[in-house]
Amino acid sequence: MRHQMPVHSMGILPYIVQGVFTLIFLALVVTLVIVLMKKYRKGKLHMPMFMASAPNVESDPYLSALKLLNERLANGDIDVDEYYARRTALKGPDPAAQA
Repeated sequence: MRHQMPVHSMGILPYIVQGVFTLIFLALVVTLVIVLMKKYRKGKLHMPMFMASAPNVESDPYLSALKLLNERLANGDIDVDEYYARRTALKGPDPAAQA
């Protein structure tokens, strides 16, 4: 006569508990994403910049003037010699050239 091994079964309870914890975890992730997206849209959250940002042309008078000078050269309003003369005037005297 063969002896059968006793089967210990906990039933369906572990599957229900696992499903409940999975739903709680997913609800937390979805809530976090929604909160972060709302803050980002309101401007209270700024995404990190991993690249160096370009200088703000509007806040720097030198860069603004240089941009305008470049545009005038590109449009043909001034010639190359006048461009270099005005660019040199914008930059000021070159200290290396005076030595």
